Amino acid sequence: MGLLSALASDRWAAGTGLLSALAILPLPAHAHSPELAAALAVAAVAVLAGHRWALGALIIAEVFLVAAVWPAAFLARPPSALAQLAVGVAALGAVPGLVRLLRGGDEVLDTFDVPARWRPALGRVLILGAAALWTWPAVGLA
Repeated sequence: MGLLSALASDRWAAGTGLLSALAILPLPAHAHSPELAAALAVAAVAVLAGHRWALGALIIAEVFLVAAVWPAAFLARPPSALAQLAVGVAALGAVPGLVRLLRGGDEVLDTFDVPARWRPALGRVLILGAAALWTWPAVGLA
């Protein structure tokens, strides 16, 4: 991937992450969603300002934000149409960052300065951890 396409990809992930954060902020507080949305917004603005170190924070915030807010839209009775719309926008906006996680999560691993020999295994652990975090409310353990 060339430098210009990497920058465009970073900005695309940051822009959609910022959109996700802005969609969630007006909702009532649920599972620390305002704090997660604020962290996502700060990371997105940092990436848009050219700080590549914030990509790891952006991806982590997207994982936790989606895990925190999707139960508000689908497990609440009765589900609110506005909450469902906001969570849908947030989930779609988180897709570019989550795709980066599925490709190995190099940005997250760079944040923690993980050695090259541990990257493949820890990349899989990140994916499994995100999947467990997202299914946690559905199985009733939360």
